[in-house]
Amino acid sequence: MKGYRVWCTIMVLLIGISFFLTFNIAFAQQGKGPSDEMIRGAFQQVVAGADKNGDGKISMEECMSISKDKQKIEKDCKYWDANGDGIITEDEYVKQVRKIMQ
Repeated sequence: MKGYRVWCTIMVLLIGISFFLTFNIAFAQQGKGPSDEMIRGAFQQVVAGADKNGDGKISMEECMSISKDKQKIEKDCKYWDANGDGIITEDEYVKQVRKIMQ
């Protein structure tokens, strides 16, 4: 049951972040967008649900455990791991959100 709750929490966070990004892309196209602080806050929400070892980052293993759709999640995890070192950091997350919003 605990694993199911963690999975649900992570999915809700991912859906919320997707909504957040979609909503703010419209603002970005108008020259506006979320502040880095808002993006960092979204990353912290993801970390709260996915960071099993408490290091403040998301390893590829932690990221891959978010979804059962292994092909999609692997692609998504690789996108967020901008430098390809196997760890998704807050700075990479901000960079990749900004990239989406261009």
